[in-house]
Amino acid sequence: MDLNWFTGILFGIVSGVTEIFPVSSPAHRILMLKLFGMSSEPELLQFMIDLGITGALYYGCQNHIIRIIRAKRLSRVPKRHRKRPLDTNSLNDLSLLKTMLIPVILSLFLYEKAQTLGGSMLLIAIFMLINGVILYLPQFFPGANRDARTMSRVQGLLIGLGGSLSVVPGISGIGSAFSVGAVCGVDKGYGFNMVLLLDMFVCAGLVLFDVLALVGVGLGGIGFGTVLVYLLAGIAAFIATTLTIKLLRGIISEISFTVFGLYCWGVALFTFIMNLLA
Repeated sequence: MDLNWFTGILFGIVSGVTEIFPVSSPAHRILMLKLFGMSSEPELLQFMIDLGITGALYYGCQNHIIRIIRAKRLSRVPKRHRKRPLDTNSLNDLSLLKTMLIPVILSLFLYEKAQTLGGSMLLIAIFMLINGVILYLPQFFPGANRDARTMSRVQGLLIGLGGSLSVVPGISGIGSAFSVGAVCGVDKGYGFNMVLLLDMFVCAGLVLFDVLALVGVGLGGIGFGTVLVYLLAGIAAFIATTLTIKLLRGIISEISFTVFGLYCWGVALFTFIMNLLA
């Protein structure tokens, strides 16, 4: 059984929304495929979804990225020749991002092994349960308004370590990194923007793995109609991711991720029941 245009678009929407909401997109993709009667996610579909999400993350972070690039270029110009002040905040963001990326890049080498965990519904239920705990814990720590100027390298590494957990089906990299940042006293709005940048690099790495997988299996036997459905799924993922980023940016300072933690526990229970009935 394969996706039709309706289930393809629905699959893309859920994939995009759950990538930004801290509830693990890979876990929801696996569960949806099970409900649709599919044993695994086709390589081309995976590529389209990951590409759509990556494109949306880049679009959502574009202004931040441009500021960082401009600040980096200006920093190379001798001080006496600069026509405008140096944007030190963006340079601090770049330094923090580099630190955060260290554990993320290392985790990508474990990506293929981690994906084998997605074959067990019981493990997905357990990881969703853990994800709920991760999202629930920050409420017990006092909030603060720290950013890259007052954060240490160790804190940057810890946030990156949280983001690296996205390779595990059932654990949200955005949720884990944001929760670690909250525990470290990072401002919610600032932390969310930095975590989005981090997730963009994670998803770009996944696109690279998808390309390698496609090269390995080829496109033989895939009809035009199937390609069109997968393309629609990727477009739906792009739109859903973009809108979810805008939504969370508007309310991030007012909401607590504990509600997502409760949701993850509910999905974990549902997944456990599915495993028993299988």
